Amino acid sequence: MSARRPGAFRRALRLTSARIALGIILLIVVLAFFGGVLAPQNPLAQNTNVVLQGPSSHHWLGTDYLGRDVLSRLMAGTGRSVAGALEAVGIGLLLGVLPGLASLWLGRTYEWISLRIVDAFMTLPYVVFAVAVTGFFGNSLIAAMTAVGVLISPLYFRVTRAAALGLTRTQYVEAAELFGSSRRRVLRTHLWSKILPTLAVTTAQALASALLIVSSLAFLGLGVEPPLPTWGELLSSDLDYLAQQPWAPLFPGLLIMLVAGALNAFADAIRDTGTTQVVAADPAEDASAEADEPIAVGIAPVAQPVLRVEGLRVTVNGGGTEAVHGVSFEVGRGEIVGLVGESGSGKSLTCRAVTGLLAPGCALSSGTVELLGEDETPPVDLAALDRAAWNKVRGPRIGIVFQDPASYLNPSIPVGKQLVETIRVHDKTLSRTAARQRAIELFASVGLRDAETVYRQYPHELSGGMAQRVLIAIAISGDPDLLIADEATSALDVLVQAEVLDLLRGLVRDRGLALLLVTHDLAVVAELCDRVLVCDRGRIVEQGPVANVWSELVGAES
Repeated sequence: MSARRPGAFRRALRLTSARIALGIILLIVVLAFFGGVLAPQNPLAQNTNVVLQGPSSHHWLGTDYLGRDVLSRLMAGTGRSVAGALEAVGIGLLLGVLPGLASLWLGRTYEWISLRIVDAFMTLPYVVFAVAVTGFFGNSLIAAMTAVGVLISPLYFRVTRAAALGLTRTQYVEAAELFGSSRRRVLRTHLWSKILPTLAVTTAQALASALLIVSSLAFLGLGVEPPLPTWGELLSSDLDYLAQQPWAPLFPGLLIMLVAGALNAFADAIRDTGTTQVVAADPAEDASAEADEPIAVGIAPVAQPVLRVEGLRVTVNGGGTEAVHGVSFEVGRGEIVGLVGESGSGKSLTCRAVTGLLAPGCALSSGTVELLGEDETPPVDLAALDRAAWNKVRGPRIGIVFQDPASYLNPSIPVGKQLVETIRVHDKTLSRTAARQRAIELFASVGLRDAETVYRQYPHELSGGMAQRVLIAIAISGDPDLLIADEATSALDVLVQAEVLDLLRGLVRDRGLALLLVTHDLAVVAELCDRVLVCDRGRIVEQGPVANVWSELVGAES
């Protein structure tokens, strides 16, 4: 059985400081809902016979200048004070989180405009802005807290954007997008659960800050509706009588400090026990070459071509350098083609251009990349696809297998659920039960023993070979025409590598796939491939049947 790691909240509760802080927070929550009911006396009742009395058995915290019980007013004012802080934080969440996420996906123009607006709001002081807003809309708690919420939103914008930006660069998010998941599904399945702990910490800290701001504004008379009590109003009500009652601000001040300290302590506990490491995706392999005259190696025609690449050119450094120079080749149905070359030769950059995964700063400057179907199905121009069109191609038409498979699997979700997610992306009519059965069948088809057990396991519980088989199962779940394996066996030991190669050979034979194998290992090419493309400095310098190219390479070395 797989052991589920306790959540950040449960891990935080192992700390004594977190338990104490949570106890204080729960007490304040009870007072917020029932403070007026639990108050020993009527918080609004005036008694001029007991004005400005000190603590006693009848008035535990004394009375104010109108003879009202201070303890009762503190308890009754908790709800309004907490509600004001929650209103401000809620507005900040609404105005900060969604725009922060949107800035990652709505293009550079929206990103630049939103960042400039956030920068502008961050320069405004809370109290001055709240004074201006309440002066315009009227002195109410809602107006004051709306102003504070607007100024809290930049904090949420930047925190959400930073957390999501790191996650969108992880390899398992890239893999989910490659297998056809929409941005909404990626956000819900892979990002949201990772962002929530960060937002929880930020919210606890923002609540503490908002509570202090609410009290400060009430102290200045903003958002106060006499005679209803708030903590800030209690701080200011007896200022004219400090000579007779110097301890008057002590009790509300201590309560505000205690609650703010408890919120910050609990936030620190969640942060300290809930830190997770985010592994960034490797950038696209850099391939650079001098501007020599291109080597003329044309397309070797094949029967039933599935992928046709003609004159592919890719630029890097924002278009300043051309790294792939006029690459042309075809991959046919039922054929295994190896794309081989040393590191930096441009093979992985070519592969990413074919699959629409070029990193920022890289661009397909010219050439055509076509995915061909059977019979009279018109070819798909991969170079012209937008994101929505790519979602219909990756998975159902093109499957991709990566190096280091564990990095492309979400560590917090069982591998079976990740496969079910991909299956239901491709076939939305399937129920969860049918998708689960399909996932178990796929796991069995790629040679995973006891597929039902594997279905429930997390990536860290799998060996390297098992993880690679899981990724292959995900890649073929949409029954693609073309499978691209990018260094799929380089991180595996020799025995496991041989098993994975046998699996890939069997998939090509049984499913009629076209397989493009990107590797630097000539032994793998000689063992598995029908044809080979030799890449050097961004060009295909040799291509043909493996036996012919291999003999030429051996002859050249001798």
